[in-house]
Amino acid sequence: MYYKVKKTIFIAMVFLFLFSCKSDDSPTEITVTYPTPELLANLSELNLFKGDLKDLTPTDVVAVYDLQTPLFTDYCHKKRFISIPKGQAMEYNGEGFPVFPDNTILAKTFYYNIDERNPDLGKKIIETRVLIKKAGIWEIGNYIWNEDQTEAIRDEAGATQNISWIDMQGNTKTVDYKIPDYATCIMCHTNRGVRVPIGPKIRNMHKNNQLQNFIDKGILTGIDNVNAVTKLPNWEDTSYTEEQRSRAYLDVNCAHCHQPGGYYSVNFNDSFEFRYETRFSDTHIYEKRDPIMTRIESNIENYKMPFVGTTLNHTEAIDLLNSYLNSL
Repeated sequence: MYYKVKKTIFIAMVFLFLFSCKSDDSPTEITVTYPTPELLANLSELNLFKGDLKDLTPTDVVAVYDLQTPLFTDYCHKKRFISIPKGQAMEYNGEGFPVFPDNTILAKTFYYNIDERNPDLGKKIIETRVLIKKAGIWEIGNYIWNEDQTEAIRDEAGATQNISWIDMQGNTKTVDYKIPDYATCIMCHTNRGVRVPIGPKIRNMHKNNQLQNFIDKGILTGIDNVNAVTKLPNWEDTSYTEEQRSRAYLDVNCAHCHQPGGYYSVNFNDSFEFRYETRFSDTHIYEKRDPIMTRIESNIENYKMPFVGTTLNHTEAIDLLNSYLNSL
């Protein structure tokens, strides 16, 4: 009996030793959680970020991107994120929008620094707009951040928030920031009845080696040489001509409505054509230069341009467009 028990203990110890060695020698499998491509009740549930939500730190499988010329929204800052589903990639399809795979998530967070002179003092996050491609159709949702900056709640009703911040000159600025309702979102994000993104065209994401980074991560295919890809001018970069800068600004801030199939063109029989690739003679910019300038400078509701999305005049852009239009 003694030897039988001893033999049993010995076998058990050998088994534990072998099992332990196998465990130590085997690579540890890392489970990667991809974002959830659903418009859920809370932003945190989409799993786009890690750590404190207010830090806006993307998970390892979510890419941050910027634009050559961004949309103006009352001088607020924006952080843009893109999530491509596992094993999928955007496909290059010219300098316009890439072909996004189903379950792609585009997210854009809007915020103001408390003091522009020292961003370390913190920020006031207002909203995060989300587009998710499901079965070939872009679904649109908006998330409004709570006062504690711990969560953003899905909301389709929109709201107005009074925001104040200190600019680079030390002046206190204020704005009645308008968070769009669902109908307003659809107004800008629809062309010929189909919901579409606005900013992330290939030519507009062609900045700071971003396209190559996408390629290296395996989330963009179809480009052999990124240097051969057309780049949209940065409207603030004076190395471009005044016309290039103005046309780029109009493309990003106005062309989603002012092009064939756009909201304003369809509903008001608009003849403007502000896409950057459009020949100047087909844009009607010259014939319409006076109303363009008048409406961009206006603050009259339902007359000013952009039609929605801003409450403040973009002074620097107005100066540029004034100079350009007067030169024609």
